[in-house]
Amino acid sequence: MEIPGYLIERKIGKGGMALVYLAIQESLARPVVLKVLDISRKTGSEDLIERFLAEGRIVASLTHPNIITIYDIGIAGDNFLYISMEYIQGGDLKARIGIPIETKQALDYLIKIGSGLHVAHQHGIIHRDVKPANILFRDDNTPLLTDFGIAKQINEDLNLTSTGLFLGSPNYVSPEQADGSEIDGRADIYGLGCIFYEMLTGEKPYPAETVFDVVMQHRQAPIPRLPDDLQVFQPLLDKMMAKNRKDRFEDAESMVHHIEDLRKRLPSSPTILDFDLTGPKTSAKKSNQTFMILMILLFLSASFFTALQFVEIRIKKPGVNLDDVPITTSLSGQTSAIAPPNTIETANFTGSETVVEPVSDEVISALVWLGKRSLEEYRLTDPPKDNAYYYFSRLLEINPADKTARFGFLEIADRYAILAERALADNEVEKTEAYINIGLKINPRNEALLSLKSLGEEISQKSFIDTLKNIFK
Repeated sequence: MEIPGYLIERKIGKGGMALVYLAIQESLARPVVLKVLDISRKTGSEDLIERFLAEGRIVASLTHPNIITIYDIGIAGDNFLYISMEYIQGGDLKARIGIPIETKQALDYLIKIGSGLHVAHQHGIIHRDVKPANILFRDDNTPLLTDFGIAKQINEDLNLTSTGLFLGSPNYVSPEQADGSEIDGRADIYGLGCIFYEMLTGEKPYPAETVFDVVMQHRQAPIPRLPDDLQVFQPLLDKMMAKNRKDRFEDAESMVHHIEDLRKRLPSSPTILDFDLTGPKTSAKKSNQTFMILMILLFLSASFFTALQFVEIRIKKPGVNLDDVPITTSLSGQTSAIAPPNTIETANFTGSETVVEPVSDEVISALVWLGKRSLEEYRLTDPPKDNAYYYFSRLLEINPADKTARFGFLEIADRYAILAERALADNEVEKTEAYINIGLKINPRNEALLSLKSLGEEISQKSFIDTLKNIFK
């Protein structure tokens, strides 16, 4: 792949819509990050491409010290869309949030990101996906808001919610966004409130085993309670995470002013470990306790990281390099556990004799969104209980005549055809066969998959004949 004016060095990541590369902008000899969307393959819709281009136009129009800088946006040839932006080496908030962050530092992050959101909202832009992974840091610890890939102009004609699909990350999604309702800047305030809770406690506000349960808690569960030593921040959290957006801050600017006033009233140097409403404690005994706790945490972190590496080595299968898979798929060595959905072949989708307990419209709407979102992110049949196959199966259990679920299964098969095409083009035989087999289990009549299977058999037969010829030369 070549982008005129840029020398691509290596791939450094993968976003929701694009591959991310480290590159050198040759005219200025400076490192940049390139987000590149390959449009040569059938990987998305016109809406996906427009969202990608919209990210560059939106962020480039914003000037703020806590919003990432966009250098360039364009189309390279007929195959690639790209966005060039500043290269940030300080990591993201997601990497820092595992251990509770010092309270005043957390408030400082809120103020700076909140100020950036205020500027975006003034320009009629809602971010829609405020989460720790979208907050980066410069080397001087300045937080930057990035990844406006699913932001939208408040006044634009295209209404994404009209499709019944809301966008965003489940762990930080506002109740109104989860409902698929029209949203405003207060949805971003809610997401920032979720981040605030996680910074203070090291835990997500609504932990659950499945994404579906997380979404339902955002819609219905009470606002989480902070520990006793952090109760001074509970009113702020309540104002940011109110279920009814009318009870939240009116806008990001008023939120920032409130946080600034709160920070001024705090003791000079409180931390999560020694915070006291009467003032910070700095005794030698307390310092020793703090040091010991930090050392234990460091030891546990190192042990946990080593264990993860060991588990990763044990679960990887020979012959298939999972790092080369272009999009998250079910290739985790568990394809045999995927049963063919008999409902596609045998159900008439006109009713069922099975008695199913009544399910609320909220649950059905959540399952529809989760299924569509999983399709967008190519979580087709994996991970367990958080993939398109799982959610559409749940819908069919509720209503065997559900058309969304029926067409959802067909879409899963289509996406496996796309993955098989990619693997075949890259001469990855095992992946190609795996994608084809899974896709045909889901829809045995998928024409693209059947054609690919025939093509694969022809190629295999030809290779076999060529081998014989070489032996008897």
